[in-house]
Amino acid sequence: ERAAEKLSEWKKAGLEKYHISVNISTKDFFIIDVYETFTQLIRKYDINPENLKLEITETALMSDFEKNMEILKRLQAYGFKIEIDDFGSGYSSFNTLKDMDVDVLKIDMGFLRTTRPERIERSMSIINTIISLTKTLGLSVITEGVETKEQIDKLTQMGCGIYQGYYFSKPIPVDQFEDTYL
Repeated sequence: ERAAEKLSEWKKAGLEKYHISVNISTKDFFIIDVYETFTQLIRKYDINPENLKLEITETALMSDFEKNMEILKRLQAYGFKIEIDDFGSGYSSFNTLKDMDVDVLKIDMGFLRTTRPERIERSMSIINTIISLTKTLGLSVITEGVETKEQIDKLTQMGCGIYQGYYFSKPIPVDQFEDTYL
């Protein structure tokens, strides 16, 4: 609700080009009517559903895959963008990817946080493959956990153009974000 309210404030201030991503947890699918809750927020705050992006982990989807995918399809038809968070951290990511109608894959930060130096090249090869796959599937890709300029350079060469991580900023309060970036 606070994200929708903030998007409404930004819209009134002429800043409608910005978006906020919110996480949907496994519990949300059991506790609330996810479709009704989010579409109601869009109507209540008169915001564009594309600006309230919905992040879900593969694990959350798997609790009742068919039912949850149907809910996500309805949300997409309404105008929401669906992001799979922490992609690559689940056991069956590639197997379930064929059945997921989503808009964005967020590559799990674990690929960049390899603890053994000899595994960095291997991790980067996997990331490169995922980026290539997203392009083939017509999806956008975000790499999480970016902490160095070297990582950005490598990811850019691979075709990734959106990054998330401490290289840019640690989590900050909304008012500090607005003062710094808006």
